[in-house]
Amino acid sequence: MPFGRRVVGRGSAGDPEGRSDNGWSDAQRLRYWWQAERELLLTALSAVPEDLVHDPLSDDAWSPNGVAAHRLFWEAEERAAIEEHLGGAFPSLLDFPTRRIDSTNEAAVASLGDRRLPALVRALRDLRERTATLVERVPDVDLNTPGNPARILLGVALEHDREHRRELQVRFGAARSDA
Repeated sequence: MPFGRRVVGRGSAGDPEGRSDNGWSDAQRLRYWWQAERELLLTALSAVPEDLVHDPLSDDAWSPNGVAAHRLFWEAEERAAIEEHLGGAFPSLLDFPTRRIDSTNEAAVASLGDRRLPALVRALRDLRERTATLVERVPDVDLNTPGNPARILLGVALEHDREHRRELQVRFGAARSDA
């Protein structure tokens, strides 16, 4: 399945404003969780003991250092895709060929994975802050509309962060903040 072809978002199907029962629009909820999951991921990465940053999280899995390198690479791709969306173009990332994902991941980890984990975490935090300025420019209607490219991009990014945060938590026992 190409990047981002999963269904993202819950509820609000009957409300044209995208509002859920708690009064938050899909756009508000999506922006909140997009930021929250990144903070949780960065916290989990920062909690990894220095002597374990290069140990695989499980069989056939990356190390915490590899996870940070992997997410740094994809964050840059997600940022470029949001820029494309804001420029009126369809984000090319949403057409990323599935058959290239594994080789792209390997290349990203190989090229960035030799950096120290704290440096990767700082770079990821900095890039996310710069990406957040773009996300704030995305119209709410885009994020409230199921199937909109911006909604897909943010939804996939937050799920991607969540997936890797959970891997770290399984390995290092970090406290969970959500279910």
